[in-house]
Amino acid sequence: MFKKLNDDLQKSMKEKNAERLSVLRMVKSKILLVNARGELPDEEIIKIISKYGKSLKEAIEEAIKVGRNEAAEETAKELLIVEEYLPKALSEEELKTLIKQVIADTGAASAKDMGKVMKEVLQKAPGIDGKVVNAMVKKFLS
Repeated sequence: MFKKLNDDLQKSMKEKNAERLSVLRMVKSKILLVNARGELPDEEIIKIISKYGKSLKEAIEEAIKVGRNEAAEETAKELLIVEEYLPKALSEEELKTLIKQVIADTGAASAKDMGKVMKEVLQKAPGIDGKVVNAMVKKFLS
């Protein structure tokens, strides 16, 4: 995945696509901050990229709250580029199915087992929003 990012970075340089280049450089710097050589497993890289994507979503919400729609639009464009490197998000139905399967596999019966279920779901679906998973797991275990 790091190699793909570098290849896309070079492609953006050649195409003189400044906006995409800027976003890819930011993503690369976030990865290199964790490991100076970028030698991380894809799962770790996905975590880093999804964390950056989450911060961009929060920035969009804040910009809209304070009436800076132009800044929100720019950040939304950046988010689209970042999302290209994340695995396809599960639909709500797919997520429900996954959670039910994990609950059955782990034998979870009450809210006390929520940690086990959350851990398994987040491992099987990297990059998914933990808040959404948390709410669904609570609903199934209560």
